[in-house]
Amino acid sequence: MEEMNSYTQFKRITTAGAIISGVAVFVLMLFIVLDVVLRNMGGASIPGGFEIVENYLLPLIVFPSLAWVCGSGIMPNMDLLLPRMSPATRRRTVQAIVVVEILVIGVVFVAAAVFAVWHVMHQTSFLAGLTMLPKWPSQLLAPIGLGLVVVECCFVFAANRRREDPGFTVGRGPAEVVPDGT
Repeated sequence: MEEMNSYTQFKRITTAGAIISGVAVFVLMLFIVLDVVLRNMGGASIPGGFEIVENYLLPLIVFPSLAWVCGSGIMPNMDLLLPRMSPATRRRTVQAIVVVEILVIGVVFVAAAVFAVWHVMHQTSFLAGLTMLPKWPSQLLAPIGLGLVVVECCFVFAANRRREDPGFTVGRGPAEVVPDGT
C-alpha cells in the first residue's frame, strides 16, 4: 500500500512534467508564428531563433514528459507477440523487457548526467543573435527526464512482481491487447 502512495506522488511529478512539455509546445507554436510574422512584415526574424528553439524549447518539450509517456503504456508495445505466449512465458518476457529497459535507460541516464555536470562545471553558453545565452540549464533536463523514466520502470517492475498477469504499466493489468480476438 505504501508503494501505491509513493506511486501516486510520483504520478503528480510526471503529470507536472507533461504539463511543462505541453506548455513548451504551445510556446514553440507562438514563437514560430511570431518569427514568421516578423519575417514577412518586418523583413527580419528573431535573432538566434533557431538556437533558442534548439537549446531551450526542444529539451523542454521532450525530457519532462518522458516518464509520463512511459507510464501511459504507449511504449513498449508488443501486442502482436505477447497474446500468443503462455502465461509463464509472457510473465518472464515482460519482466525481462522491464529489466532491460531499466538497465539501458539507466546507462543513458548516467551518460546524460555526466554530460550535464560537464556543462554546469564549464558554464556553457551559445550565441543567439549577438547575445550569449547559458546552455547548461537545459542540459539538466535530460538526466532528470531519464531518471524519472528509470523510477517509472522500477515501479512497473515492483508492480509486476505482485501481479498474476504482468504489464508495462503500474495501473493497468495485462500487457496484451488482442486486436482480432484470438
